[in-house]
Amino acid sequence: MGMTTLHHISGAYEDQIQLWIFHHAEIFLRLKVLRTINAHCYLSAGVIRQFIWSELHHQKYEIEQVEIDVIFYDPDADAQQVPHIQQALHSVFPSNEWDVVNQATVHHWYFKENGETIKAYTSLFDAVSAWPETATAIAVRLTENDLLEIITPFGLTDLFELKLRWNPRLVSYETFVQRVMQKQWLQRWPKLELIESCQ
Repeated sequence: MGMTTLHHISGAYEDQIQLWIFHHAEIFLRLKVLRTINAHCYLSAGVIRQFIWSELHHQKYEIEQVEIDVIFYDPDADAQQVPHIQQALHSVFPSNEWDVVNQATVHHWYFKENGETIKAYTSLFDAVSAWPETATAIAVRLTENDLLEIITPFGLTDLFELKLRWNPRLVSYETFVQRVMQKQWLQRWPKLELIESCQ
């Protein structure tokens, strides 16, 4: 497959994700509210991944009761910024559990499996590129012009082609497989394909 073909596929997936998100009233509403609270915040990871998987399985995606990951990157943020964003979101959407993380500070509290600390992330792109699965490595926000800005370090192909692929940057293959099994993704979305990898 040539680079031109890959570019067209990637562009088609980007168009599709925008169409689906803009037509899902509850996700779009949360993006609009998030923008008013902090325009530099993104909805990320599971809430977007599982929405796309559900669409591809022709399942209705119910966002109520879902834990939603929100990320931003601000090395100069004070300690109150995260709880402020969390409380503001909870006041509007109390049915969701909001997990807000300033990715500029993750190296202060996150440890690798061997106990080592991680290097400070240099950007949101850098942070998202460390997440355990390629399909999970996604973040979206609504710009002031009502456009969807998407961070996808590995592109959208694995997400849309329902491939569960390990990202070795931060976790072991065993941890990746354990996550897949514990979260029962293959049972809930049976078209998913677990991509086996050399350990």
